[in-house]
Amino acid sequence: MIEFNKHLDFYKDYPWADFSRLISYTDWGNKELAEKYLEKYWLPEQEYLRIWKPLQDKIFQEVNNLPSLVYHTDFELITLQGGCLFTEEDFKQLQAAMLELDESYFVVIQNSQEFTIGEPMFRMKFPVNITWEELISGNYISAVLLEMHLNEYLVFGSKYSWGKYAANDYKNPLDIIGFKPNLSPVFRKYFA
Repeated sequence: MIEFNKHLDFYKDYPWADFSRLISYTDWGNKELAEKYLEKYWLPEQEYLRIWKPLQDKIFQEVNNLPSLVYHTDFELITLQGGCLFTEEDFKQLQAAMLELDESYFVVIQNSQEFTIGEPMFRMKFPVNITWEELISGNYISAVLLEMHLNEYLVFGSKYSWGKYAANDYKNPLDIIGFKPNLSPVFRKYFA
């Protein structure tokens, strides 16, 4: 079984599909576009466990949702208004920082929450130079991943100690960018 098959079926006929500003309700459900997108950008479990999970553990503490501490104590933080994984503007800000840090890829790992039990969790890997148009090209999969205001995500790269926690279901939705002090000039340049 392909790891993302449940995503294709679960979200295809999603009863709350009218939340999206990226995909109109009438265009929702193009399984061919969604499948091509997941084939390109899905992060396989074995690669996640072998390569990305150890990096995740160096950046984030075990995430039990806010107000619990998310980052290790030696990280500096920038807190921003959130509400979804990415808007075009904040994606381009993070992308500029990642390019300056010479990252090649970034991953998006969905944080499991009490009400998401039974729902398929996202685990994605994207090239840093991906365009916004390509990032939103997965029809309903892109819409759920990028816009669903209830989901929470960890975003991080491979070369440096930085990450983004998208706390979309908190009282006041937040994006928390965390980074080691030596990376402060880069992140404060783009997120000041």
